[in-house]
Amino acid sequence: MERNLVYLEEHVGMTMEQLRSIVVGYPLVLKMNEVNFMSTMEFFANALRYDVDGGGGGDVVDSDMQEDYNNKRRLAAFLCESPQLLEYNVAKRLKPRLERLRIAKEKEAKEVGSAAAEAEGVDEEMLRSIATLTESRFETWLLQIINGTPKSDGDNNEAATQLVPPQPQRQPNNNPSAYVILSNLQSGGNIGNIVRSASIFECEECIVVGQKRYRMTGDHGSRLDLPQRHMWSHADVREYLDEKRVRIYGIEIMENASPIMQYDRETGVVKFPFEAECEGGWSGSAFIFGNEGQGLSTKQREICDEFLFIPQNRGGSGGSEDNFAGRDKVGSASMNVACAAAVVLQAYSMWAGYSEARFEGEKFLS
Repeated sequence: MERNLVYLEEHVGMTMEQLRSIVVGYPLVLKMNEVNFMSTMEFFANALRYDVDGGGGGDVVDSDMQEDYNNKRRLAAFLCESPQLLEYNVAKRLKPRLERLRIAKEKEAKEVGSAAAEAEGVDEEMLRSIATLTESRFETWLLQIINGTPKSDGDNNEAATQLVPPQPQRQPNNNPSAYVILSNLQSGGNIGNIVRSASIFECEECIVVGQKRYRMTGDHGSRLDLPQRHMWSHADVREYLDEKRVRIYGIEIMENASPIMQYDRETGVVKFPFEAECEGGWSGSAFIFGNEGQGLSTKQREICDEFLFIPQNRGGSGGSEDNFAGRDKVGSASMNVACAAAVVLQAYSMWAGYSEARFEGEKFLS
């Protein structure tokens, strides 16, 4: 058995079923560097106030064997529920954020003159938030923790289908939320670049429909910044977003689609097609993009409330993809799907009034 799995079996007490759950949820655990794996395990154990041996050979240190057993069971359950958290960098992301949380709680304890806040541990929900939230959302969440804001209600059924935990609700004065729906795409490069754009333009979540495992390239680390949620069917997506009052837009070139934006040169006014959100009480928008060759499928179209397209100044002419080699085809009849996603999400972020990230030199900062 692979060395990392041996550790989980011997030192955390995982069953074969739990080990399979870890591998299915995060296959890269089999390829993780042993040093990085041990560092990650040590972090999770200590963060949740477990005392699991990180050296691979010593005994578990605990004054009460029953408590030690319960701690192991809790750690095993946590990892099985959120195996993707093994991917996050301990030194650069997890430890600094946990330290900031502890400093904030210690400061709060001193201000209120109580040791209770300082003595509190970090529960599973807190640890998931520490790992998955974007920098701006982490700051908001940290303030909510300090100010004693109640945690958002959790839905047990919903939690069973998600890859990451629900994110804190936006403040009432914040702007409409955005989601991307990944479905029926072929290119790992396109998937990666869509996720990258979704992170850059501050989407709430990336919803993955169908298979859990998919190839992704070119995301430049954005998959670690953007929460992902898995659902088995488009109908599940429709139900989930309906509950959140989120309107679904299909991006496709078709007769009943609206342009993503319109500019009136005489008045200087830019119009966007999202005003229905304000009129209908919608809280945000989700965008679903068609397959690279076939466009939106029937099942994808069925969950859409409306369709949008990106106007082109030039198009393609001539034959199909099959006779492209014969040079019967000239130009391009549509944009690359990842490029289209970037255009759509930037337009929506502009309409929704998202604040611009600060930049330094030639890079935007988190």
